[in-house]
Amino acid sequence: MVTAALPTTRPTTTPQSTPTLSPATPPPLRESAVTPTPIAYLVEAGDTLIPIANKFGVSVADIIAANGGLDPASLQIGQRLIIPSGASNPGASNSGQQLLLPTPTPLPFDIRGQNFIRTAAGSLECLGEIFNATAGAVTNVQVLVTLQDESGAALQIQTVAVARDVVGPGESSPWRVLFTSPPERFAKFTVTPLRAEPTSADGFARIKIDKLTGTPNGSQFRVTGEAQNIDEAGVRSLRLIVTAYDQDKRVIGYRYVDAAQQTLEPQATTPFDFSIVTASRSIATFALTAEGLK
Repeated sequence: MVTAALPTTRPTTTPQSTPTLSPATPPPLRESAVTPTPIAYLVEAGDTLIPIANKFGVSVADIIAANGGLDPASLQIGQRLIIPSGASNPGASNSGQQLLLPTPTPLPFDIRGQNFIRTAAGSLECLGEIFNATAGAVTNVQVLVTLQDESGAALQIQTVAVARDVVGPGESSPWRVLFTSPPERFAKFTVTPLRAEPTSADGFARIKIDKLTGTPNGSQFRVTGEAQNIDEAGVRSLRLIVTAYDQDKRVIGYRYVDAAQQTLEPQATTPFDFSIVTASRSIATFALTAEGLK
């Protein structure tokens, strides 16, 4: 990943209004252990994860994790869900079965740069990035975004995968969620690590970025430079991901583009020149990451 600061001579623009939302304090990550009395719940007509979680006094993230990364939009009537320990209502109508189940283990990445911005259409754009602080690469990285009311009850949730296929050690990847119809009474939010799998980065080539520049260009932000394949193998697919930050290091936009139309041979270079649109024009820094598939 290459990070660059903007030249100080950039034109002054009027920043858009910033969100007034405050992040909720996420629950502490837990050690892997055996849950003594989880509950099996059968999905009924009209059920969604938010009321189910509220009924049993657990979080939506815990239910998703306990059910192997369940897709909240794929619930089926009669589907059995495992409710992890901590349920406050074990006597619910169709949930008498007790099973043993390991609790979710802490996932190997941090969440930072969170930013929630109202759009002109009334939607809520949620951005941020994950940072892999481990010694190995991870893939299939997902986060869970929850809008909450003042009491911390979940109102709306979405899961999202990060932009990069593989995030190496010491590297980051942006993510974005759009709530098209956010609830009027939400007051805070949480962003929770949901999934990450260890993997090998052997399938990706080493890419060097040179002559990287970023400049405001009207309502857009222009990024130019050169990418060089410094690996011993040819690159058959090259994707560039640029992330823009404000002065508080919050993510305000990102974009990924395919930079090579044909195989990029070892030591070969290819220029790139593209623009992104961000939620705010007050861009302080930006970072560019290259993914070259061998």
